[in-house]
Amino acid sequence: MKIAIFAAGGLGKVVCEALRLKGQNKIAGFFDDAKKKAFCGYPVLGRCDDFKDICGRLKIKGVFLGFGYNFLDQRRSYCQRILKEKALNLVSAIHPTAIISPDTEIGKGVYIGPGVIVNPGTKIGDNSVIWSGTIVEHDNIIGKNVFICPGVRTAGYVEIGDNSFIGMSANIAKAKIGENVTIGAASLVLDDVDSNKYVIGAPARVLGAKKRLSYV
Repeated sequence: MKIAIFAAGGLGKVVCEALRLKGQNKIAGFFDDAKKKAFCGYPVLGRCDDFKDICGRLKIKGVFLGFGYNFLDQRRSYCQRILKEKALNLVSAIHPTAIISPDTEIGKGVYIGPGVIVNPGTKIGDNSVIWSGTIVEHDNIIGKNVFICPGVRTAGYVEIGDNSFIGMSANIAKAKIGENVTIGAASLVLDDVDSNKYVIGAPARVLGAKKRLSYV
């Protein structure tokens, strides 16, 4: 199956590498709105909004959304659009060094990076990103469109709601994280977090509803 990757940036680059290392040699190229001709040795096929016509013409059946943390709204928007296209599939990209329990449910369009460990009983929703070196303990529930930065650690029975952002090296004890939550880098989360909150610190404290989409 021929695959195209949205967004010629950092996430697109590591996804491309993960696919190649897993033996996927049918990467057709990238979609990107910048005026690039090529990226990672593959052609830029056109603008993101032109994906439907270009995929049809080139007989591309699989796509991955490589929008990074500064473009989370675009990730959600294009995910919805692509899921409506019967001719296209959201593909997942899992780095070969990741250790994933067979007792894990992984949705569509998920990226799991190098050195990630996912233990039994965990569910990962569509279009979520789990960056390098993260440890997801047993029986976690990770929602849709969740973005987990490098080095995050979750205990068993953690729940993370849809559209939440977990900053780099955060640690989450057994807790329920609501939807649209931002957890700042290096935070220690010991209690449940309501939806639409921004928390940071060790232990984490609520700073308000403003989301801070940054590794730091």
